Amino acid sequence: MSGVVEYPREAIALALAEAPTLCTGNPFGDCSWYHASWPVLKGLGVFVSLKSDDDFLLPQLKAALAGGARRILISGTADAGMLARIAACRDAAPDGLDITVLDCCPTPLALCRQYAALAGLPLRTVQADILAYQEAGGGYDLICTHSFLTFFDAGQRLQLVSRWHELLKPGGAVMTAQRVRPDETALITRYPPEEVHALQDKAERMARQNGSALGVDADLARHSAWLYGAHHQTHLIADAAELRAPFDAAGFNLLHFAPPPDDAPVADVPGAPGNAQAVRWRIFAQKVG
Repeated sequence: MSGVVEYPREAIALALAEAPTLCTGNPFGDCSWYHASWPVLKGLGVFVSLKSDDDFLLPQLKAALAGGARRILISGTADAGMLARIAACRDAAPDGLDITVLDCCPTPLALCRQYAALAGLPLRTVQADILAYQEAGGGYDLICTHSFLTFFDAGQRLQLVSRWHELLKPGGAVMTAQRVRPDETALITRYPPEEVHALQDKAERMARQNGSALGVDADLARHSAWLYGAHHQTHLIADAAELRAPFDAAGFNLLHFAPPPDDAPVADVPGAPGNAQAVRWRIFAQKVG
């Protein structure tokens, strides 16, 4: 499924210019390695990110908007990728949308504001910790995020999903996708050195193929891959039961909870170390009431 328009060259330029300052001044910690490298690697196609879930995300978004969802919260984002999916579906909401993007770092918020300006999309950005965020506008119709849950440990995931539940209107929903990593036991997932080198080689190869259109040369590609691979770490979710548990605990009704079909149109490329058994489950969870 197509129709998603992104602006990778503009995003890369902004991230490289702003992340060294915005991320290092972030009270939640220095994440410049992440927000300077991710737009480069995604723009090159090293990671396909949300594209591999568009066969799920776009129909769900269109159905939610056609059903009346207007107040939308993007809860955590590395860039403007989720915002681009909402933009692709906005014709289903001809009376307009009320979109908020929340993140603890100002860099992805700047990327979302850049995207909104280019795409002509209304947007409000909030720098905050989602676990502590309070919303006074009567609740959201839809909360969207992608590959976000593994930034939290098991206890924090319970808090996070409960917070989402509290932020939604009755009948509102969470739409997300999240990888599980079977047969792993380390609670923190990191790239081993050999995979960092392989990631650098892949990034350099792709920069030589299509980097000139993005303003990315081989050296920048290799450095970006090193930044990402050497610093990336997430919390393990080992199986579907562990992924589902916070949604059940919060009282959500899981309308969709499944891995991608075998014939998914875009193959998933992990943004974390390789595991042949790893797969990103798709979730659409509704607040009952």
